Amino acid sequence: MFIKSKLFLAALAVLAAIPANAEIRFPGLYRSVAEKTLEIPISYGWTTSPERRVIYSVGPLNLIYDRSNFVDVSFQAGLTKRCAGTVRVGYYVVRTNSPTGTDGFFVTRYAVVDLPERPSSPENLPLETDEGINHSISQASSYQYKYGDPLVQKAYFNVVMFANSYDSSCIGQTLQLKGNDAHDYHGELVVKNY
Repeated sequence: MFIKSKLFLAALAVLAAIPANAEIRFPGLYRSVAEKTLEIPISYGWTTSPERRVIYSVGPLNLIYDRSNFVDVSFQAGLTKRCAGTVRVGYYVVRTNSPTGTDGFFVTRYAVVDLPERPSSPENLPLETDEGINHSISQASSYQYKYGDPLVQKAYFNVVMFANSYDSSCIGQTLQLKGNDAHDYHGELVVKNY
């Protein structure tokens, strides 16, 4: 009987030593469909620093492992352009320490695409003067978080986008994010750890 009570007391001492706010591990699937902004301002050319906007954010998550793991990240979004000229859109996913951060560890490659001009030939019309042209973008990447890598705590995964143009009809305008519009596009950010 005396031995059993000693074992019970030892078990209580071990349980008391474990902190109540132990770090949460990061296995599983995380997803965001809530847009943080619905407009991306169009800046002048590449000589002006563009205004970067966080579109989707997932976090805070703690990357604390006792073995190697993979992190998969993917996002998709729809954009509407209403100006006539060509607009260049840049986008990437970054791991940072804030839901509004645009710099940090690049989870996906920095990508840039040109959204084409509005069709003007008669065979491509009828387009109303301010009718929007819709575009879809997506990106996916995977990286390995190895055993022994530095701990990453309270990390946010953010989709960052920006837009530039040399066309005077587009400067000062915005691209509208279609995002989670069920009729046209479905926008989301997915972060998966396994």
